[in-house]
Amino acid sequence: MKLSATFESLRIRNFRLWVVGLLISATGTWMQATAQDWIVLTELTDQDAAAVGVVIALQLIPNLLILPLAGAMTERFSRRKILLIAQCFSFTLAIILGVLVLTSTVELWHVWILAFLLGCGS
Repeated sequence: MKLSATFESLRIRNFRLWVVGLLISATGTWMQATAQDWIVLTELTDQDAAAVGVVIALQLIPNLLILPLAGAMTERFSRRKILLIAQCFSFTLAIILGVLVLTSTVELWHVWILAFLLGCGS
């Protein structure tokens, strides 16, 4: 099967695995971020857009603060280990949020902390 030059890199098995993993990870992160926003908007507040804005800000602020350090980390440590730790961390946060929601014990400050930690993991 002949691939166009655009998809030539997909001939490499490890790259295909990385792309599939990236798609799954990004989808999960987007779903978690959307769920946090939705929970705050519909369940924890009375359609309070400011509270949703705080959640979104808490997800994005860590990128500004941690990004310079992340570059140094990738030069010192195994990128594979960093990715595994980050994915396990994000998975753990999703489980915590899910348990809090299913047990009806979730509060606004829980979601704020989880949003900040999700931003750190991202």
